[in-house]
Amino acid sequence: MSSFRLFAILAIVAAHPILTGCGPTRAQIDPRNVADLKIRPSSGQMLFCPGTHFGVEFVAKLKDGSTCSNLNATTGCMNQKDTVIDPTVLRLSGSNGRVQGQGWVTDADPLKTADSGVRLRGWLEQVFNGQTVKSMVNEIDLKPVYQCKEQANYTPGNGREDGTNGGAGPAITIAITTLSTPFYADAALIRVESGTMREYFISPSADKPIRITAGGQPGAQGVRGTPGTDGQAGAAAGGDCQNGSNGTDGTGGGAGGKGGDGGPGATIKVILDETNADKLKGRLLIANPGGAPGEGGFGGSGGRGGPGGAAGAKPANAPSDCNPVAGNPGNNGPDGARGARGIQGPAGPAPIFEMAKRQVIFANELQAIQRIEGAGGRPKS
Repeated sequence: MSSFRLFAILAIVAAHPILTGCGPTRAQIDPRNVADLKIRPSSGQMLFCPGTHFGVEFVAKLKDGSTCSNLNATTGCMNQKDTVIDPTVLRLSGSNGRVQGQGWVTDADPLKTADSGVRLRGWLEQVFNGQTVKSMVNEIDLKPVYQCKEQANYTPGNGREDGTNGGAGPAITIAITTLSTPFYADAALIRVESGTMREYFISPSADKPIRITAGGQPGAQGVRGTPGTDGQAGAAAGGDCQNGSNGTDGTGGGAGGKGGDGGPGATIKVILDETNADKLKGRLLIANPGGAPGEGGFGGSGGRGGPGGAAGAKPANAPSDCNPVAGNPGNNGPDGARGARGIQGPAGPAPIFEMAKRQVIFANELQAIQRIEGAGGRPKS
């Protein structure tokens, strides 16, 4: 195991439950009262997937026989219902990765943990009168799994709204070789590169291939139609007992622009370890579809109808037929029609397959590969 990385939180000295504004009460456990301590992933499985966060539960059995958890409030704690261990007294370290919230996240590079997995150590800690007090330490070993990295999509996005066509998908190079780890005897290592981007994947067995998608860029959404012009206000009445004039109608909004066409799919080259080329092809599922068509632009909003003109006054001595009214408002103009969608882009060319020796393809990773395969022994359960 590599050296441990320690995570420490400033401890708040207290020996009783702390009420919080919402959620369960948090109990600051005195480490000296802990008779036994267990840590485990909140899933209950001793597994992790590189780069993916998982919660870590601390379960402390106290000397009075009660049990406390930092995640499960239903068990209660210190004779208090709906109470959990305060996270400020928890300490967690690991052979790879870092603390995130009340959990852990390992490095996303699977090569860094393929030979060893991850070892976590947990304990409770407080400071009393300037002296640090710790509980016993519990240590667990976690096995790597790779379900969180079974696929990747390198299709570029397009957030524009100018109706332009999408660009071609990226140029991608995929390299693959066999890899025997202490956990998976028949694994395969895949490296994906495009420009300065480099990413690694491990296919643990032949029935779990890695899916790589690199489509063309989607077309941009069409431009929005121009808004209609508002109607003119009606004229106010010219005198007593006269009606106001009607407002004029707003004009219709302009039609939205056509969406851009999708770009052609990516260009993909695959370099296979020549020792097991045919076998390794089955570890990859590759797709380079054309980019999606851009949606048509939204139509412009219709102009608002002009307000009616104000009615004339009705004097106190006005005749009985003096009933002035305000003019009617004009009608709102209709919204413009939405523009037409673009066209689906063409698929990229068929992937090009080449073969070479492992030490050439994976020259930069060879030391890590030798470390992993040199761990030896039967695969761990």
